[in-house]
Amino acid sequence: GEYRHYMQKEIFEQPRAIADTLEARLGAHGVLPNIFGIDSEALLRDVRGLHIIACGTSYHAGLVAKYWIEEYARLPVSVEVASEYRYRETVVPAGTLFVAISQSGETADTLAAMRESRRRGYLGTLAICNVPESSVVREADLKLMTRAGPEIGVASTKAFTTQLAGLALLTLELA
Repeated sequence: GEYRHYMQKEIFEQPRAIADTLEARLGAHGVLPNIFGIDSEALLRDVRGLHIIACGTSYHAGLVAKYWIEEYARLPVSVEVASEYRYRETVVPAGTLFVAISQSGETADTLAAMRESRRRGYLGTLAICNVPESSVVREADLKLMTRAGPEIGVASTKAFTTQLAGLALLTLELA
């Protein structure tokens, strides 16, 4: 083909993947209603903080989102590697939204953390994911599909940039 390897191909697919992720979700006056699910606006209005859980590259997307959300929405955010989450007792302030970021939606540690979050009293759960039929998406209260398409290359490209696009939408919604 015209690309030397899948990673190069996927790098060049990023603009289309980002456009697909933002399509029908962002209007002239901001984020369109209920892009995170039916009645999501009511739940998001009550958010007083966020706890972002992810693994690998998705964790790094969460670290970027922490800066955005704290600066623009003025809400406290903690970001944690999912594999560490289950092994300590997390203090969950009232109004905290649990956000799980996963390309596949089947990362065992992220899924286990989301299931554990139910016991800990979060306001609700939000999945940001690339696979609509995944366990993380099915089990979340709110969801945003990233629309990156299949990612073949080992290094994450489209999944990462579309996660950032989704997290930017979340930031705008919360601001």
